[in-house]
Amino acid sequence: MKYNFIEKFATTKGYKVIKNIVYGPKGNIRKLDNHRNYPRFNIVYKKKRIPVLVHRLVAYQKYGKAIYKKGIQVRHLDNNSMNFSEENILIGTASENMMDIPQKERLKKAIHASKHIRKFTDAEMNEIRKYHSSSYKDTMKYFNISSKGTLHYILNTDYKTKI
Repeated sequence: MKYNFIEKFATTKGYKVIKNIVYGPKGNIRKLDNHRNYPRFNIVYKKKRIPVLVHRLVAYQKYGKAIYKKGIQVRHLDNNSMNFSEENILIGTASENMMDIPQKERLKKAIHASKHIRKFTDAEMNEIRKYHSSSYKDTMKYFNISSKGTLHYILNTDYKTKI
C-alpha cells in the first residue's frame, strides 16, 4: 500500500468509526463508497485525496501500529467485507485471513486458480488413461506430454476437480 500511515493520519485528524458509522473530525457522518467491495472514504493529505479503507481504520483504532507489522493483514471474522464492526475486525497472517473464508468457498477459489495452471482437464486426463496401453513413450508423444512424472501422475492417481 502506498500510504501505509493513512489510518494513523485519519485518527490523528479526528476520524473515528463507532458502530459501523464513520464520523469526521466535526462529528459529521461520512458518506462511504465501495472499492472492490470494501467501504472507504477520502481525506486530503498534502493536497491529495487519499482513500481510507474503513476496515483498516477500525483495525488501527483497535490494534494501533500492530497493523503495520510485516506479514499482518486486517481480517473480517465473518468474511463479510461490508461488516467493519469492531467485533468483526481482527488482525493476523495471510493464512489466518484465508482460513476465515468458509472451506467450500476456499476450495472453489483454489480450483478456479488451478484451472489457469493445469495443462489437462479432467476429460483429457480420462482420455489419456483410456488411450494408454503399455508405452509411456507413445502416450507422451500422442498427447504432447513432456514429463514421465506427469504421465505417471495422471495414470496412477484418481485426481478429479471437485467442488
